Amino acid sequence: MCSNIEAVKKVSIAIPQFQHPELLEIALTHPNHIYDQTNIIRSQQKERVLEHQGLANLGYVVFGRIVSRYLSNNFLSLGQATLTIIESDLVSRKMLSEFARNLKLRHFSLLGKSYKWKHKSEQDKILSQIFEALIGAIYLEFDRDLERTYHWLVKHCIAKAVNHILTTAFKDDSDLETDFQLIDWIEVLKLPLLNQNSLYRKNNPLPEC
Repeated sequence: MCSNIEAVKKVSIAIPQFQHPELLEIALTHPNHIYDQTNIIRSQQKERVLEHQGLANLGYVVFGRIVSRYLSNNFLSLGQATLTIIESDLVSRKMLSEFARNLKLRHFSLLGKSYKWKHKSEQDKILSQIFEALIGAIYLEFDRDLERTYHWLVKHCIAKAVNHILTTAFKDDSDLETDFQLIDWIEVLKLPLLNQNSLYRKNNPLPEC
């Protein structure tokens, strides 16, 4: 059983009135932990694993749709090629595992005895699946209301991640021939100016806001 469902509801996901804690239990229990349990029979293990995987598959689909919608709604002027790159970053295993860490899911999840000895790439894979399962659980908690799930994800994960992707696109070793279009991103997003060390800033000083 997850160590503290009430803390998950209040601290991690900020949905204190979550009415179906059993969904959170399923989402936050990775198959590796289930297979570690010797006090349940194989058929029960398989059933619990399928429940988790079902939530994760649902969450993956829901998350992908919401990311695509958010980008189309807010950044269409960046062009489809750019949106595709940003979307691929957002749905990557690395980003999903980062979302899980930001929500403190590592602390509250049951991940299996071998988790701490696994390579970081394998840990990321496990945490990304936990995050996907959580999104599946939230979507079901919201009675399959994509709009409510959209607003939750944008507030807690997507908006900040997109801003981070765009504001860190300029690097001191960036290629101006490929990055010149990013100035349009700054204007579209109304982001703060880049720091003084930006190569683009050095060669193309911008007026202060």
